[in-house]
Amino acid sequence: MNLILDFGNTYKKIAVVSRGKIVYLTAQMRVEVKDIVEIEKKYEIKNAILSSVVNDTEEIENYLENKYTFIKLSKKTKLPIQNAYETKNTLGSDRLACAVAAYDVFPNENVLVLQLGTCLTADFITKEGVYLGGSISPGMNMRFQALHHFSAKLPLIEHQNIRSVVGKSTKKSILSGVFYGLVAECNYLIDYYKENYGSIRVILTGGDAKKFKHTIKNKTVALDGFVIFGLNAILQHNVES
Repeated sequence: MNLILDFGNTYKKIAVVSRGKIVYLTAQMRVEVKDIVEIEKKYEIKNAILSSVVNDTEEIENYLENKYTFIKLSKKTKLPIQNAYETKNTLGSDRLACAVAAYDVFPNENVLVLQLGTCLTADFITKEGVYLGGSISPGMNMRFQALHHFSAKLPLIEHQNIRSVVGKSTKKSILSGVFYGLVAECNYLIDYYKENYGSIRVILTGGDAKKFKHTIKNKTVALDGFVIFGLNAILQHNVES
């Protein structure tokens, strides 16, 4: 079994993958060695990988390195795809993992991964297994916060379901602008990649994916675990090689 640690800015995910399936998954604000010890009581871990955008992981890294075949994802990590990104040292590990997962799950297809979370990231990998890059823009909550922070009178609101593009109040206008702005951006990206690369597979994932699944066209929804599957594929590639 593989232990997968995916530490983001807000939540830190711990997963156990067995024979290609996620058998355990949790997300919490803080992870300590004792949390891993509890998981070890239930699952027979053999390999581990850590992907982290935070720096305070030394204790966990030392623990895993002493017990398992352990990999900390970095620009030097061997990948099962070709990475054509020009600034590899600045590439987010979640974006890289999504690209690997896309190629692992849908080999021989051009794949566009739209990840809706803190940011909206678009990542494209060719059917030959070449990761080209993509785009980054603010995610939904970041857009709400920016409208409030950089204006004098606009309120800070949270997402609510909205059907009409025409907002008839300030609150509804913000909801419409943020939500349908993201929809339009995603649909434009889909059209762009289809026009330039032909047939593509579209993956919609990330924490906010469920909110958009009925409004973004031509999609395959991977609501949970897509980054986890990518990290697991990277781990397996390194273990086997």
